Amino acid sequence: MLDAAPVLDDLAAAAARIQSMWESGRCCSLVGRGLRARVLRVSRLVQAGRMAADEARRIADEAENVATSFGPLPTLPLED
Repeated sequence: MLDAAPVLDDLAAAAARIQSMWESGRCCSLVGRGLRARVLRVSRLVQAGRMAADEARRIADEAENVATSFGPLPTLPLED
């Protein structure tokens, strides 16, 4: 079995970038949280030997691209 560490590092970095996007207001937090969870699930599949590195990287790339497609929603005004 091939060393999964490089792909796991790539997936962790992708998840961190998605989190950074929603925390900085560059994408919708609802979408960002779901897509980060998707990347983390892919990482677990790689660790379990149930997904190939190339497919995992492709899915992570897709998740990042989709995250950038959804801007944040406006916040509701505070009620008195």
